[in-house]
Amino acid sequence: LLKKVFGIERLRDGQRRVIDSVLDGNDTLAIMPTGSGKSLCYQIPARIFPGTTIVVSPLISLMKDQLEKLVELGIGATQVNSSLTREEEDDAMEGIASGRYRIVFCTPERLSVPEFVDVLRRVQISLVVIDEAHCVSKWGHDFRPAYLEMAGSIDALGHPPVLALTATATDEVVADIGKQLGRPRINIINTGIYRKTLHYSVVQVTN
Repeated sequence: LLKKVFGIERLRDGQRRVIDSVLDGNDTLAIMPTGSGKSLCYQIPARIFPGTTIVVSPLISLMKDQLEKLVELGIGATQVNSSLTREEEDDAMEGIASGRYRIVFCTPERLSVPEFVDVLRRVQISLVVIDEAHCVSKWGHDFRPAYLEMAGSIDALGHPPVLALTATATDEVVADIGKQLGRPRINIINTGIYRKTLHYSVVQVTN
């Protein structure tokens, strides 16, 4: 899959650990720095699992970017958010209900809508991915209330495994993510947030 579909020679250590955890059916929280390839950690399992993978993202622009890349790779994917016309949304919902898509992107607000959850319940949901997972926690730097409502929706989908992804999480945020999602035994894989391409310096000034 790596070579044929994604054009990548080998996985990094952190990616392999996360993917192995997901493929083993574990609820997983991955803390990895920006640019470390978190997206691949759900894209590989999504291609292997028989059902549909739901990816919850707070940023529509990020969603569109990832969707375009997947379509280029020939992976069936769609999005459901406020940027769609009524016709586009109807087409997406019809495709989701028929199991046409491997990956479905949506906002946390959309996953809280009962009608949307009802459509998702018609197909097998193999995995729910929560991107920018620090938004789940009240201690997170950009907490988003709709993230709190997702736990009930995920349970309504048959309690599929969860993969939570973030590049920024203190110990308090990590503990809170597991608590708010109702996954107290979530497998935590923390590769650190150090990025060798970033450098910090302090300049002393007189005023």
